[in-house]
Amino acid sequence: MKKNSIVSTICWIVIGLVIGYLIFAKGANGKYIPLDSLILPAKNSAIKAINKVRDLGTIRLQILGCGVAGAAFGYIFGKLKK
Repeated sequence: MKKNSIVSTICWIVIGLVIGYLIFAKGANGKYIPLDSLILPAKNSAIKAINKVRDLGTIRLQILGCGVAGAAFGYIFGKLKK
């Protein structure tokens, strides 16, 4: 894999994750869910219950799906850009 391809893939992964966050991490009140809530595990059972109500597992998967789509696009774009 060439350096150009790797850099392009990494850039598109980051872009995909940011786009996924902007699309899927908006809460019911119109505010975005904090990044630490999405990345870090819950510290106690009350927070775990809140996260379950928010359905953070599904939101995480949707954001990661955007990152994977970005990776695929970046890889293809990097290969075509020769």
